[in-house]
Amino acid sequence: MQLCKYYPVANDRMGIIWTLSSIENVCVIEFGPAGTTHYALEGIGSLNGNDRAKIYSTHMDQGDVTFGKYDRLEKAIVEIDVNINPKYIFVMASSISSIIGADIESVCDNLKSSINAKLIPITTGGLKDDYNVGVEYMLNTLVKEITKDTDERNINKYNIIGANIDKYNFLSDIEEVKRIMKDLFNKEVNTIFTCDSTVEDIENAAKVSLNIVVRKEGLKAAKYMKEKYNIPYVYSSLYGLTNMTNLIKKIENIDGYELNNDNYKKEVDIVRSHIISLKRRFYFYEGNKKCAIFGDYDTVVGLKCLLEELGLEVDRSEVLYRDDNDEYLISGCSEIDRMKYLKNNELLGLFGDGPCLDMKHNSKLDLQVSNPNLDKVNIYPFTPFVGFRGILNIIEKIMNIKL
Repeated sequence: MQLCKYYPVANDRMGIIWTLSSIENVCVIEFGPAGTTHYALEGIGSLNGNDRAKIYSTHMDQGDVTFGKYDRLEKAIVEIDVNINPKYIFVMASSISSIIGADIESVCDNLKSSINAKLIPITTGGLKDDYNVGVEYMLNTLVKEITKDTDERNINKYNIIGANIDKYNFLSDIEEVKRIMKDLFNKEVNTIFTCDSTVEDIENAAKVSLNIVVRKEGLKAAKYMKEKYNIPYVYSSLYGLTNMTNLIKKIENIDGYELNNDNYKKEVDIVRSHIISLKRRFYFYEGNKKCAIFGDYDTVVGLKCLLEELGLEVDRSEVLYRDDNDEYLISGCSEIDRMKYLKNNELLGLFGDGPCLDMKHNSKLDLQVSNPNLDKVNIYPFTPFVGFRGILNIIEKIMNIKL
């Protein structure tokens, strides 16, 4: 067991709750102590996201644990179905009810004939995997259980998959993706999985011509929609000029997606001119150009590409949960490992989560790019880190470093 001064890595149960919490008209019942559900809901506030779902706890007592009774859960499902009348009720086990082997699937199966809502059981209890696994599981579950089959396709509509509230800068990053798609392809977003969506948005997610996957946890959902509805998808990092040009080329190859070359050239030319300005400023700089990045997988991979594109040295790039898919990244390290690294290394820039920025360190630029979040409030949705304007935003912050 690792010692933690700040936060342990959130488990898959938390990833599921975060994914569902921003969907309006969703009901979630957790079979477990009220305190654990309350803690999960309190954490949503630190993510700068809106809690739009209705999330309930059955609570538990010693009798429920000792004898494995489901009376509370069954009554809670019936009560919510009658009084709230939701289309869908997600039923999940907490860590404690998972330990005693709560059979959530059987409870849902026994009640489905007497309940108006569709019951969707979630069996994980957060005892095995990190939150990214829960996000992946829930995105895939949503398209399987809620998205409706349809022959209707709108060539002018697309979905964004993976823009959840657990992504630190999701508000601004989503706006930048929407702006790019409008300015370069004249397309409008249909459904965002799952930031500020409704159940109806998820139901109608198949009425599109493209899925844009913005994090790898959304790939399973996109692949399922490709197989079932024949909706093409693209997945690429959204950080940096090279990654963005690669993404634009992928989208341009989709039928019905014609690129506005004039607008595209303007975007690229502006970014290139500022990249040249930054490189010119650092050309004769003999000081330390080392940077460190700590965050979720796609943020770390993307920022690493961007910073190297700007001529800076990425000395450490660490994913803050277990991930063995990239041999060039560090993952699964402890807080103490990060504390030691930050204490012993002088950096030009530290790009990390709230705890990393709070640790003792020596850097000329501190920029929060990932959660957990300690005290930052993000309400202005036009300061992206991704896309063309995201590149300019980060270049501006680096250019303002006092060398």
